[in-house]
Amino acid sequence: MTNSEATFKIKSAFQLTGRQFFILGEILSGVIKKGMMVDLSSIGIEKKIMIEAIEFALFREDNKVWEDVGLGLFGLTEEEKEILKTQSPFVLPISISG
Repeated sequence: MTNSEATFKIKSAFQLTGRQFFILGEILSGVIKKGMMVDLSSIGIEKKIMIEAIEFALFREDNKVWEDVGLGLFGLTEEEKEILKTQSPFVLPISISG
């Protein structure tokens, strides 16, 4: 991961009708901002794509509460979205650069 300003570990992915496709997970290092580029090559998708939105998702399970970061992406193919949805969580983090 060269020239990355941040690393992000994908836990899951989804899309709501009429919204961007979101990858959910945690920031392992750095700071992520709207407009930065996500490099998906470390997980087998040879594409760099711009972050269109950053949102947060609150989860509750077994009396535990946590918040994951959601990165909204636009421009993925249906096949790429399916890979992200079905193969999550990913062991390897992705890099994000300005």
